Amino acid sequence: MQLTSRSDERRSIRRTAPSLRARLNHPAVPGVIAFLGWLGFVLARLEVWAKGHLTLFILLGSGRTGYTHARQLPPGVMIADPGAAGYDGQFYYRLALDPFDWAKTAFGITMDQSYRYTRIGYPFLAWLVSLGQHQFVPVALVAINLVCVAAMAVLGGMFARESGRHALWGLAFAAYFGLVISVGRDTAEPLAEACMLGGLLAYRRGRTPMYVLATALFAWGAITRETVLLAPAAIAVTRVIAIGRGQVRPGLADLAWVVPACVYGIVELAVHFVVKGEFPLLANSNRNLTAPFTAMIDAFKFDIRHINTAHLSPVDISLLEYATLGVFIVAGLAVLLVTTAPAHERLAFVFFVLQLGLLSSQIWTSTFGEGRSLIEPYLMALIMLLATPRQYLSWRYLGLITACALPVLAVVARRRILYM
Repeated sequence: MQLTSRSDERRSIRRTAPSLRARLNHPAVPGVIAFLGWLGFVLARLEVWAKGHLTLFILLGSGRTGYTHARQLPPGVMIADPGAAGYDGQFYYRLALDPFDWAKTAFGITMDQSYRYTRIGYPFLAWLVSLGQHQFVPVALVAINLVCVAAMAVLGGMFARESGRHALWGLAFAAYFGLVISVGRDTAEPLAEACMLGGLLAYRRGRTPMYVLATALFAWGAITRETVLLAPAAIAVTRVIAIGRGQVRPGLADLAWVVPACVYGIVELAVHFVVKGEFPLLANSNRNLTAPFTAMIDAFKFDIRHINTAHLSPVDISLLEYATLGVFIVAGLAVLLVTTAPAHERLAFVFFVLQLGLLSSQIWTSTFGEGRSLIEPYLMALIMLLATPRQYLSWRYLGLITACALPVLAVVARRRILYM
């Protein structure tokens, strides 16, 4: 009887044991890392800036131009911005308390624009998670964003794996600096972008259940953040062209663009007739869109003229954010003709980049939003880069590009841990 292993057996065991790199090559790994990292940010912001009061994340404002009436708020809710108007999280919170109450003022919060009601996906989910209990809504809003940021990293890992790259590249999807505001102030970007990424990935699979899943995700994303519709719009363009050329027939794949547009249209009409006044889409366009590239160019000129060389000012941080986003957009455009990403994803990337030029000064001149509204071009650029063959983009160059996101993420995260 042999009680000890031979040297050749030990070598065989060593050869078959997976390396650490191989063990980490699973989409769940970047998801867990992203969740823990963003949870650390939430706990730090809660302890340092919010002094343990989670309701401050909502960023209610009760100033002269504010939308909050302090005496009418639910018990225990604190006002973070008593001298100003507050931030967008207050409107998501208001709808999460009761997504079926579309009165202009309810629970001590007055809605500023009709298009707030069309972004019902995030508050409705928070209402479900909180079981309709008002005291749990602030926790639900933060928890949903943490889970969705982790989901973005998981989906990014899946995109990477499909392109033959390591799953840990998925961490880049959760490293966008604007997510600091989304997670720290209860806004809807993590849920909307998780829906968009999930919809694109499901549509790639090209099977009946996946088309249905893509349809559902795009539809929910559309009523969470309407810019998500540019992704199914790109699918619509490629499908209509293919159908017109006789290459394909209309089928289940077309649900992915027809249904989200119809769902958003129904919500749009419902808000118009219940809330009255201007159509929400028109109200949104009038406030957030302008003549092509005018607001963008004016913002760049202003920021460059006001660079502060003595210390890192809000204007300096804005320029750093725009420069970082620019790196990803230029890199994405540079590989557009050689990437293996499907045609509709490449077209969606172009749509999102072009949309940047239409955004108004409301977005471009803000030093308070940290570019959270500019997230889609960043995410789509990552998809383009991951799907680029290695002979055009090695892992070293891909690493250099993605590493550009880290300094600005660290700066913005530190700023929002210490300050409002």
